[in-house]
Amino acid sequence: MTRTRLLAALLLASAITFSACSSEEAPDPPDAEPMSVTTAVAAESAEPTVYRYSGTVQGARRIPLSTKMMGTITSLDVEAGDRVRRGQTLVQVRSQNVQAQKRQVEARLQEARAALKNAKTTFERMKSLKAKDSATQKEFDDAETGYERAKARVEALESQLAEINDTLDYSTITSPIDGFVVEKRAEEGALATPGQPLLIVETLDDLKAVVQVPETEINRFQTGESVSVSVGAADQAKRSGVVTQINQAGNYASRQFEVQVRLERESTSAIKSGMYAEVLYPVQDAPTLTVPEEAIVHRGQLTGLFAVRDSIALLRWVRVGKQRGSRIEVLSGLKPGETFVADASGRILDGQTVHAQ
Repeated sequence: MTRTRLLAALLLASAITFSACSSEEAPDPPDAEPMSVTTAVAAESAEPTVYRYSGTVQGARRIPLSTKMMGTITSLDVEAGDRVRRGQTLVQVRSQNVQAQKRQVEARLQEARAALKNAKTTFERMKSLKAKDSATQKEFDDAETGYERAKARVEALESQLAEINDTLDYSTITSPIDGFVVEKRAEEGALATPGQPLLIVETLDDLKAVVQVPETEINRFQTGESVSVSVGAADQAKRSGVVTQINQAGNYASRQFEVQVRLERESTSAIKSGMYAEVLYPVQDAPTLTVPEEAIVHRGQLTGLFAVRDSIALLRWVRVGKQRGSRIEVLSGLKPGETFVADASGRILDGQTVHAQ
């Protein structure tokens, strides 16, 4: 038993001695050779940001045409897309009830005017007799009252007839502008009802972009200022526009405010109502620190860059913000005046010696 323990002890001592000798003889890993890199000095700058607001192109004037009377559409000869002239007849509506009412009122008005003529003659005679003390005060007062009543009845019937004629004026609907029919909502033979649009016309020579702006950004806009408008369907070119209207009441659900931008006349040839538009609003932001996109390195979900100190590249984790073109905003982890590797696309090791190109 003693011999077995002695043998085990000798074997253990031999293993420890061999391990120690091996550790001492293993060479240290060689240091990475200095690497040429492009460096830059972090600095803040006021980068302009362009905010985009989407909307739709519309005619500068968009007018729904309807009638005040209920009746049958007897004539509607235009279609969506037709050009119309100011004063051109577009729709004819016929209502038998209104025409019958007009005839009845005209008949009563004729009777009332005859009664007024008679009441005036009686009043003038009584007035003359009263001056000669040949008529009593009561007879004079009765004649005067009859005359005033007859005159009031004529005035009431004339007002009623004027109202009927005003309603009948809506039986003929004309175009209030030079433009185009952009919507047709009724057909000949259909029933027209008061307040329901039959046609919608627009002035397409003058156009506007109508966009929605969030409540947090609406105060940037001022009436009369110039902005750029991009219409993708019209070769993506930017047009100049002027802010003409800012709705002071926003949508309670979306918290969006409507802004209208009138487009310059000479720039609207390729633009049509209904096209998608974007209003571009540049804003000069507060100074921010940005670095080239190539300076950022990713390690899993971490983001960093290589700061350079005493010719040593040190991997530093940073928090980034918005991307501004080819540069990325750095919110924390890098201070103005510090040197960093501007292009970390090469394989750089943390702690590696580097020298600037």
